[in-house]
Amino acid sequence: MPGLGVSLRPPQPLSRRELGILAVFSVVAFTTGWSGSAITHALPFIQDDLALSDTRVFDLLATIRAAALAALALSWWGDRSGRRRPMLVGFFLLTTGNLITALVPFTAGVTVSQSIARVGTIGLGALAVVVLAEEVEPAVRGYAIGVFVFFASVGTGFGLLLRQLADSSHDSWRLLFALSAIPLLAFPLLIRRVGESRAFIRPEGRPPLATVFRRGHAARFWPLAMLAFAVAAFTGPAANLALLRLQHDLGWSTAAASLMLALTSAPGVTLGVLGGGRMADVVGRRWTQLMAIIVGVGGGILFYQSTNGWLMGTGITLSTLGAFGFSPAFAAHRSELFPTDVRATAAAWIANVGIVGGLMGFAAGRFIVDAWGIPATITALGLALLAVSPVVFTLPETKGLILVRGAVPMEPPSSIPG
Repeated sequence: MPGLGVSLRPPQPLSRRELGILAVFSVVAFTTGWSGSAITHALPFIQDDLALSDTRVFDLLATIRAAALAALALSWWGDRSGRRRPMLVGFFLLTTGNLITALVPFTAGVTVSQSIARVGTIGLGALAVVVLAEEVEPAVRGYAIGVFVFFASVGTGFGLLLRQLADSSHDSWRLLFALSAIPLLAFPLLIRRVGESRAFIRPEGRPPLATVFRRGHAARFWPLAMLAFAVAAFTGPAANLALLRLQHDLGWSTAAASLMLALTSAPGVTLGVLGGGRMADVVGRRWTQLMAIIVGVGGGILFYQSTNGWLMGTGITLSTLGAFGFSPAFAAHRSELFPTDVRATAAAWIANVGIVGGLMGFAAGRFIVDAWGIPATITALGLALLAVSPVVFTLPETKGLILVRGAVPMEPPSSIPG
């Protein structure tokens, strides 16, 4: 299929330097996906071993996400002193948090250690995307971010394949966290190979954390924040509860549930991150985000409203296609709408609004899941996201914007205002 092959290639060839950057960041991305998703993969086993009710599962996940709001400090540090050091700190927090989870015996310990890991996940992911956006050429920025998301999804899939190890005894789920701490061994390599972003210059002043809420930034910040909130309110519960639905509600075995997710999500992930990244660079950020939301919500609702294996598999493929097609377009758009001195802070605030959105999704689920059930709860959250999605067209199209060192992004001659 030549057309498919073309759609998965970058709009223009990547330089040797850009390929080297992507090679290093593939390690970061793989770790973000594998280690960052360990809590999702282990959740059914944690629920059984620690005797948690569905309500307490919602509480556990909501608490971990609330603690992740502290990741804002890493991005603010990144705007003040450089991206490199806080990004490395995020990598260290993620991997060591998972190592601690493998050792602690009680629910409170799991909550604290996974809160540490979640801070690392959010901080690491946000800063890595900012550095990529600043280091590659505008024509391939969406594609490069898509490659980063692809390797993160490969890490998630790798962790999914390891889930069978947690089925051998009541507390063997701890092995999933211990293994996901292995990337910590790559930390010395990253210290040597990860350099500072060329676009970063140390600001003369100290921009306050609230800078993005006022002046010329607010008109761009709030629509992005609204979109991030609605996306997270839907995808947070939808992604984290999929394995619980398969294993606890429908009685699937661990192996069958893991294989189902791995096989049906792989095509959606690949087409989403590479095709979506290319589409964002060719068609534009806004239309790519809107189409990805429609496809993703439709797939998620199909999965939760079906009990037929084929329909559920189709739903997973569509939902991952939409989710992973949305990610590079949204990340590129977010990076291009703010100048260098507040870019990482703006990304962190938007990520934090997303965290709050995820919390609200879990909070809604906590109070209505007993009455409505998980499928109806997820469907309601998906419909709310569809209603909010047109807000993306209140933002300028930024395809091809040039990120100038220390300055406001420069529009290319062909850019379309509005």
